[in-house]
Amino acid sequence: MEKVLVISSNKNASEALINFLRDSFRCTPKLVESAYQAKTYLDVEPSVELTIINSPLMDESGFELAEYIIEKTAANCIFMIKDEHAEKINDNAEKNGIIVIGKPFSRTLLYQLVKTIDIAVNRSLKLYRENLRLEEKIAEIQAVDKAKFMLMQYKGMTEEEAHSYLEQYAMNKRKKKSLAALAIIDKLSEQYL
Repeated sequence: MEKVLVISSNKNASEALINFLRDSFRCTPKLVESAYQAKTYLDVEPSVELTIINSPLMDESGFELAEYIIEKTAANCIFMIKDEHAEKINDNAEKNGIIVIGKPFSRTLLYQLVKTIDIAVNRSLKLYRENLRLEEKIAEIQAVDKAKFMLMQYKGMTEEEAHSYLEQYAMNKRKKKSLAALAIIDKLSEQYL
């Protein structure tokens, strides 16, 4: 996990969190002190993977910020609050996907929690990349099929002839078949549409 944002108005807690994250996860977390600074940063850097809010903040309790983060970004959110207040917000936090940790807590608990989020983020990224690859493949197949269909419709070719024509065109132009298909679609569209 590379993009971590720590939001804490308490200097000692901020230092401890930053050092913990840097040492345990070899990342360089960004530190801000208020909800306003956090929102400003998240607007500029939407690829933050994890936010850790050490409540209370100088300009709000921090829970409103946690809700904002979950609603407006793709970042996971850990909300640290005094143990006696954690139960009051736990149901609402759970519904919104905010992870609540009651203070005080152990380093082991925080490590396990952040590690679990890191594993989930990496798995999600892997699935996202695979999904993008499949979408690209589908788009390539659609382009090839559309080019063959247009060749059949406007040039009177059979499917086999259209397929051979497309492959020959791609070889002659030294292009991928999908790029050759897009070029054929453009040419035929200009001529016939």
